[in-house]
Amino acid sequence: MIDQKISNWGRWGEHDQRGMLNLQTPESILRALKLVKKGKTYNLSVRLEAEGPQHPMFHKTWQTTFMTTHADPCGFQVADDVLTMVTHSGTHMDALGHCWTDGQLWNGRSTDNVTSYGIEWAGIENVSEFVTRGVMLDIARYKKVDHLELGEVITTEDMQGCADAQGVEVQPGDVLLLRTGWYTGFNNNYELWKQGEPGPDATCAGWLKEKDVMMLGADNAGVESYILDGGPYLDARLHLATLRDLGIYLIEHLDLEELAKDEVYEFLFIAAPLRLPKATGSPLTPLAII
Repeated sequence: MIDQKISNWGRWGEHDQRGMLNLQTPESILRALKLVKKGKTYNLSVRLEAEGPQHPMFHKTWQTTFMTTHADPCGFQVADDVLTMVTHSGTHMDALGHCWTDGQLWNGRSTDNVTSYGIEWAGIENVSEFVTRGVMLDIARYKKVDHLELGEVITTEDMQGCADAQGVEVQPGDVLLLRTGWYTGFNNNYELWKQGEPGPDATCAGWLKEKDVMMLGADNAGVESYILDGGPYLDARLHLATLRDLGIYLIEHLDLEELAKDEVYEFLFIAAPLRLPKATGSPLTPLAII
């Protein structure tokens, strides 16, 4: 059974499939737009390619390019691409229907809605776009390390302490991004990187609910802390607590290095998923604008 103390089921009615995105309103968008002072943009996505960061167990990308020459009288020639990939490749977001337990999806709907033709409930097509305030907590910098350790758990005390040290306040409707420094390990120590990652765990669910965070993201493969330890399964309780219970979206494989370099902790966040009916997630190109 779900713990109602860390649940948003029914908050926007029994038919809701948008979860925390309901906090985004015309008024909140106008407030977020006022954060832009310099006109500088940051692309927070990683390169989408077979050699780029992917989840070591699940997320693979293959790309094939077909060059086509069309010899018409005008000399017109064209090239096109075919990309074969899972929707959870590279920088991407999870739909609320991405995971479940006890036979129930977000807002208490039955897993009968999960079919071989896609998910009939809380799929990515219910997400329009995110135009809101973004906050980046540089946990690695806060702890005075290049990157957190394999399997290290980011606690609520870490997040609140980092926010206080940076002079930012996590507010309702925010997109909260956590920098662990783990992204740099993909290039510097891949053997360690593929064994797992640091990140928060499900014990932070109450804090996320209290803050009314709309979306949680990190510079790692799965947001939450885990160690594969040779086994085929993950203890993905944070996924369940956020997506299924609270309606908080997740973003994985972010590149937060330029934000960290410039010490940018508050910004306008803009992103939109692909309009894929019945999909459990989508590639994403998030932008931070200051």
